[in-house]
Amino acid sequence: MGQEIENMRIHFYGVQGSGSIFPSKEERAAARLQSDLQLLEQVFKRLQDEHSEDGQLKGSIRDVLGGEPERNSLTKFREQLELVEPRVYGGWTTCFRIETADDYDIVIDCGSGFRICAEDIMQKWGEKEERHLYIFGSHAHFDHTEGFDQAAICFDPRNHIHILANHQYLQALDQNLGIFSHHIDMEVGGIQTPLHYELMPANFDSTEIRDLERYPASAEDDPMVGTFHHINEPIVLGDTTIQPFEVFHPDPCLGFRIEHNGKVFVYCTDHELRKGDDEDHPLQIASREAEQRVIEHATDADVLYRDGQFLEIEYHGHQGINSPIGVSRKDWGHSCIEDVVAMAERCRVKQTYIGHHDPNRTWSERNWIDETLVRRSEQSGRLFEMAKAETVIDL
Repeated sequence: MGQEIENMRIHFYGVQGSGSIFPSKEERAAARLQSDLQLLEQVFKRLQDEHSEDGQLKGSIRDVLGGEPERNSLTKFREQLELVEPRVYGGWTTCFRIETADDYDIVIDCGSGFRICAEDIMQKWGEKEERHLYIFGSHAHFDHTEGFDQAAICFDPRNHIHILANHQYLQALDQNLGIFSHHIDMEVGGIQTPLHYELMPANFDSTEIRDLERYPASAEDDPMVGTFHHINEPIVLGDTTIQPFEVFHPDPCLGFRIEHNGKVFVYCTDHELRKGDDEDHPLQIASREAEQRVIEHATDADVLYRDGQFLEIEYHGHQGINSPIGVSRKDWGHSCIEDVVAMAERCRVKQTYIGHHDPNRTWSERNWIDETLVRRSEQSGRLFEMAKAETVIDL
């Protein structure tokens, strides 16, 4: 997009959950069939408009096309048709980028989508002298960190990369790469990646987001941590405030509320509204408390991105995902789509994008869910849709 940023511009680079995927032959065929049927429908509608009452064409095919049936005339004819591209969800794992009106570049999570995200940032920076990127990490799982050492932005010594996350996220990056401590554990060095800090000349610094009232800390606690930030305090970058909060996931995980000049984007990935039988179970209580935090931060938000990996029938294991065998997904750390929609309506969220798509869910199933969400949007007057990579939202 070339237009000026008024408040925030949000880029979706990766919305896939659990692992990167590439559309299968079956999925590509389903999307192609939808395109072909739509094209044929438009073509025959146009031909119908061109025929006389006795069913004969008023002119020749050449007249309809505006020339011989060759590439140029066919291309021009197609451009006149009202065609909608099939929905493309993308196969990259989680990565979001936010550009602010006061020229801050912010990234949330470094899944495989971060490689392309970093290319775009580098292109934007060009020969810019002050080159600062602020990365906020949600949690340490591989699908939220796997793109980090693939990103060109890490290999330019002019770049300053500030990473703010919980201890586990920082550890996941430092254990394999040594970018903070300048040390690699020999037992893990080279196993996951051949790269390490000596081959990545960008400038890295770390801030651990922690509940400092419950867990006081000092820089002497861990050589990989540069500074600490109390989770209950907002992080301020120019005119933007980023408020972290804890969500419910097997690995400690953060959500973020980003506000700039009154516009609000809430990012909540890998969070489960647990559906156990025992309401007094400690995990059930922790889940309810985390859900309440999500509600608090999402109320009246302009845009919400939230994990909705399962339908409720799949969560309980009554139905499989592209499989005849259902498996209970309780305590996997992900929410049901129905719960996300209900929460967003209750919180009066204007636009809700449901992501962290299950890698086993086919394109046809995602498309079917999206069609259902379109009808819900029409009923409620609020937008609901399955998140798609390459979406760009201006607030």
